Amino acid sequence: MALSQKELEILLEKLRRKYNEYGEKYSRKFFDIGSFEDRLQITLRNRLNLEGFILAEIAAFEKLKEKYEKKKKSNSFALKVDRIIEENIARIKKYPPVMFHKKAGVEITHFYGAVSEFSEYLFPVIWLVVRDDAHKRKLQKLDDSLNFLAVPRGSKPSKRVEDHILLLSRTGVREIDIEKDKNRYLTETAGVLFEIDDFCSELMELRDPEWEKPLRFDRLYYEGKKKKKIIENFTNFSSYGALLKIREYAAEVIEDFRLSAFRDLHKEKTIR
Repeated sequence: MALSQKELEILLEKLRRKYNEYGEKYSRKFFDIGSFEDRLQITLRNRLNLEGFILAEIAAFEKLKEKYEKKKKSNSFALKVDRIIEENIARIKKYPPVMFHKKAGVEITHFYGAVSEFSEYLFPVIWLVVRDDAHKRKLQKLDDSLNFLAVPRGSKPSKRVEDHILLLSRTGVREIDIEKDKNRYLTETAGVLFEIDDFCSELMELRDPEWEKPLRFDRLYYEGKKKKKIIENFTNFSSYGALLKIREYAAEVIEDFRLSAFRDLHKEKTIR
């Protein structure tokens, strides 16, 4: 005996609830209600047997559940990896992204956002602290490196990021080449962050009594929004407090983007 229209509607609604329930609880990609609705529309448009379609879909859904359970058991390691990836993405998303190209990945856009913020509104304060000529020379080298890697040039991104954009825009560029250049950018910039971290530590070990006084901004040669934001970031900070804040931000970016392991490699490269 054929099912009535009402019974068919009830079964369809139950299937929709199941897809929504399992999609929300487990995986919307695996329990894809959108694909189910597409198949239903094809059946209705072509006036195919709706009852046969629904019964086949119920059987298919049960097999899908079974398949998911097997996948879940056999891929427990993969699921752990997925969780780690999600956690890592959550860590980097606290840094505002700078969308410089449609092909640029999530990691590099957030990383560039983090280091451009650092280079514009945190790092310049070290110039208000150092007075020794040897320290100024070392700071100038760090400043030059950071300018190339991270400092925007008006409406344009940094020179190094512009080089990455040229690669992204190249016809027929391979994903592996994009990934390699992205990783080079991250590790190159991490190298400078390591050096800034070490430089701040070196300065803090000097225990200069003058650096315990409130930070003065009369030698801050910037205007407009940049000057205002720098002052907001360091109001009521001593020179020591400013160095500590800069060092901690650099170290946090390194940690959040999983670049700590490259510190030893960078030291070896520097020694050579």
